[in-house]
Amino acid sequence: MRKELKDYKNLIDKCVLCGGCHPDCPTYQLSRMERDAARGKVLLAKALLDGELEPTRSMAETFGHCLTCMACVEACPAGADPVKVIAAARAAIGKKRGLGFIPRLIFSTILPNRALMPLLAWGLGIATRLFKLLPPVFPGIKGMTHGGKKRLMPAFHFSSLKGMLPDVIPAKGEKTMRAAFFTGCMADWVFTEGGRAVVDILTLCGAEVVIVKDEVCCGAPAFFAGDRASAELMAMKNLALFATADADYIVTSCATCGDVLKEVYPDLAPGGATKKFSDKVIDFQKLLAGPLLARLPVKPHSGPKLKVTYHDPCHLSRGMKVMKEPREILRRLPGVEFIEMAEADRCCGGAGTFSADYYGDAVEIGRRKAENIKATGAQIVATECPSCEMQLLDMVSRFAPGVEVLSTAEVVRRALERK
Repeated sequence: MRKELKDYKNLIDKCVLCGGCHPDCPTYQLSRMERDAARGKVLLAKALLDGELEPTRSMAETFGHCLTCMACVEACPAGADPVKVIAAARAAIGKKRGLGFIPRLIFSTILPNRALMPLLAWGLGIATRLFKLLPPVFPGIKGMTHGGKKRLMPAFHFSSLKGMLPDVIPAKGEKTMRAAFFTGCMADWVFTEGGRAVVDILTLCGAEVVIVKDEVCCGAPAFFAGDRASAELMAMKNLALFATADADYIVTSCATCGDVLKEVYPDLAPGGATKKFSDKVIDFQKLLAGPLLARLPVKPHSGPKLKVTYHDPCHLSRGMKVMKEPREILRRLPGVEFIEMAEADRCCGGAGTFSADYYGDAVEIGRRKAENIKATGAQIVATECPSCEMQLLDMVSRFAPGVEVLSTAEVVRRALERK
């Protein structure tokens, strides 16, 4: 049965209104407004559930002004989960008010349909290329300029990673496992080099890699926007597709995809098949740092070391509890000096559509992250989330120019290839 806001009443009641989430909430720290803190949103959700407030446009914007970074979940002494409450409130508001034609089209029609994804990618590819031709200062397009400077956008490719790879890529040397790679939309169409690096490293370490060509979006954009029905549709499609992969692991290189597959799918489609699927889901870094790290062909390196720092994506550190593994990997690499940054697990301000809807706030939150990166003196900041990569590319261009943004897999591949 599809869950609604009333089904999360126990989580609403768990909030003891202590305000312990305030110091860790990036949006509250910007505005100092109670509605921007988890406590305020839980109170609004309760009022919405009790019929004391109507789902107005203003309320929709208030619930939209949240990074879903889970800092409040981590900080809560009572064990509440405001992020689940916020997602349910967004769904309740969307059900009453509607999501709008474009979001509804994308969530319910394009993202669940693999055959239509090239149309979206091509449209965004053309748009990002045209955007680069615009002058630095121009009449604003929402979410694309701030402070007289254009947003730095990566280009969407006109061909997908999955389209360039065979269905099965054999292991190099002795086969130790069979891993299905859940590429996600961004590694498939934007950060394809990062996705290819994941495949290269897995096969190099003895994994046979399966590419599920008909995989659709994980459903995160729809779920966090409140379109639970579309998220359920995508979950059901992926569960059926990956059930035939016969894999030991389902590997992700996107923090949000991984967290949704592992933690949200059991809520969207409860049952034994979903549990079997979610139990197999593992982050690339966790898999590499575990059974595969000993097989990584590291060699001594005598040249200058690459100075690398690491940004913890929220859905990876707080959601999938993966923090020590990327650091173990980076410290093991030949010719790499790992430098820990301050507040490495603080949200970068990307958060999917948040940075488009509230770009000014995303820049202010991202400024703090970029300044922490710059303070390390690192040449490269690594991360494991395409949304974070997009945000970091933009933020370092503004506040830490010269720092390169790469996925962890790309850093590993570069380190192994250095002479």
